[in-house]
Amino acid sequence: MQSKLLLGLFLAAVLTNANATSTISGTFDGGGKTYGTSCSGDGESQDPVFTLKNGATLKNVVIKAGAAADGVHCVGNCTISNVKWPDVCEDAATLEAGAGASTMTITGGSATGANDKVFQHNAIKGTISISGFTGGTMGKLVRTCGDCSSNGGPRYIKISDTTLNNKPSSSVVGINSNYGDKATIRTLTVPKGTKVCVTYKGVVKGNGSASSIGEKWNDANCDVKTSDVTYK
Repeated sequence: MQSKLLLGLFLAAVLTNANATSTISGTFDGGGKTYGTSCSGDGESQDPVFTLKNGATLKNVVIKAGAAADGVHCVGNCTISNVKWPDVCEDAATLEAGAGASTMTITGGSATGANDKVFQHNAIKGTISISGFTGGTMGKLVRTCGDCSSNGGPRYIKISDTTLNNKPSSSVVGINSNYGDKATIRTLTVPKGTKVCVTYKGVVKGNGSASSIGEKWNDANCDVKTSDVTYK
């Protein structure tokens, strides 16, 4: 038991002072401590602070403001529980392309300061599931990839019991209706005037840019009714 405790303390110390990506298998409980690496603004090529292998859980962690890099990368089924981003650098967390029909489950936690999206969804047939989350300033809460090099779909988003304290500059979610993406939203609280589910025409990288189609309600892509949303 003592050796396991010492190993846990050693791992926590290493992760606290890491300047490179830490890879997690199994469960890592950060105990509310702060972890980070660096931040190059909105640079797309930044490495994550944590990479979660298939089946991994990251919980009770604060991703350091000014050192949040590309947040957390999930390469299979993973759980992110009570993780806080006081200032998102590039993205808070990404479900990576190639993860297939995996689910990135976010429970609790919070994020603010995201110039673009908080969560990036790249995995065709994969799901990002968010519950009990609190958001601050952001462009979007979740976006399915608009121009991945091997783009397609469908990709799935599920949101419940979530509150955004600031109006997103774009929308809560952005999905590609031409690829069959679907967002299911229940029990969402947002400021008045917030766009909830906006559809796009996605493209393959090198073939132009994704184009917005518009906000949709209660259809095949945007499974959300006005009764699912509370405005404050």
